[in-house]
Amino acid sequence: MKFNDTAPVMAPARGAPLWLTSLAENATLEATVLKRPIEGRADILSVIKHAISLYEFQHHSYKGKRGDGLYMESYRSQIQGMPIETVVVAHLNQKGETDSVVINHRPLNAALLFSRLMWERVDERFRDCYLTEQEAAALNTVSEDCTRSRCSRCQ
Repeated sequence: MKFNDTAPVMAPARGAPLWLTSLAENATLEATVLKRPIEGRADILSVIKHAISLYEFQHHSYKGKRGDGLYMESYRSQIQGMPIETVVVAHLNQKGETDSVVINHRPLNAALLFSRLMWERVDERFRDCYLTEQEAAALNTVSEDCTRSRCSRCQ
């Protein structure tokens, strides 16, 4: 059973999530789909607007503050018909601003598709952060070979 299969779907939220609306000017975004972090509020917002457009829907199973200085989300979606699950962990500084965000997408084939599609959509200055079609295809091939052979590294 997958992580998000164990939790009920929450009612849809209105507006952007807390972590996004409270981004600090010097915030950092790290993600499974990124080759390197994105730094700075304006740059993060620039790439997130493209990321949001890829999701066919977002069915949250969790979102909210956790303890002091953490915000978390867990949701499932689809991108071009492919199921994708996402976990967001954001750190909130003393002022309540999001200064660090980590976004984990899974399974691997969905994360590779997401990264490749982002490469096609983002401003040229961010393209080096995402996988080209050739890079995504090569990683997908390795992943599929590993799954088919059930190698000991993947079990």
